[in-house]
Amino acid sequence: MPKFFQLSFFIFLVFISGRTYADSMEDMVALMGKKLGNYKVLNESVIRGGLRIRLCQYCHGKDGNSTRAGVPNLAEQNPMYLLTQFEYFRTDKRKNKVMNELAKGLTKDERVNIALYYASQKVVVSPGLQNVNSLSYKSGSDIYKSICANCHGVKGYGAETLPRIAGQKSEFINKTLNAYKAKEGVRPDSPMLAISAALSETDISSIATFVSFMK
Repeated sequence: MPKFFQLSFFIFLVFISGRTYADSMEDMVALMGKKLGNYKVLNESVIRGGLRIRLCQYCHGKDGNSTRAGVPNLAEQNPMYLLTQFEYFRTDKRKNKVMNELAKGLTKDERVNIALYYASQKVVVSPGLQNVNSLSYKSGSDIYKSICANCHGVKGYGAETLPRIAGQKSEFINKTLNAYKAKEGVRPDSPMLAISAALSETDISSIATFVSFMK
């Protein structure tokens, strides 16, 4: 079993032990755990997920690398995070008209398969680091290490239900942090509300720049 999915299977065992999610989420977590625990089943699930993303790929890309500036990459994203976000969209806890409808139209098995498919893809990091403002990049690095790394990790890989942000599109990071700062269409229980409130627009721009070049 690849190291990434070995780690995911371990996270699954820790995650499910809490048993705090609704039945729908618990069913999907259990289903994902079964797939992660069997390499043959996992491989089949990834293939099925790749066949089911015909609508997802228009925005998030066939390989999980977004085709639109304000839309996030899903490649190498933590599968448990993707699964959690599917459930948030399905139950309207997270608001996005397109994603709300799409999530409601997918079965539990399809959601799990899509999450595993995108998790297995590779992020294509933004080119052109040599053209980036060095002061902005350095500032973003400093802010990231002092604030963001506490949850998203030193390398930006996230963990469990915390998203990977390494290599994420700068436009998406910018848009998301500014939305949290303005409290527009965001989840009311997110710790990002307090964190983003303390950031200036320049801080946000610098963080977005730095994050987009993380590998």
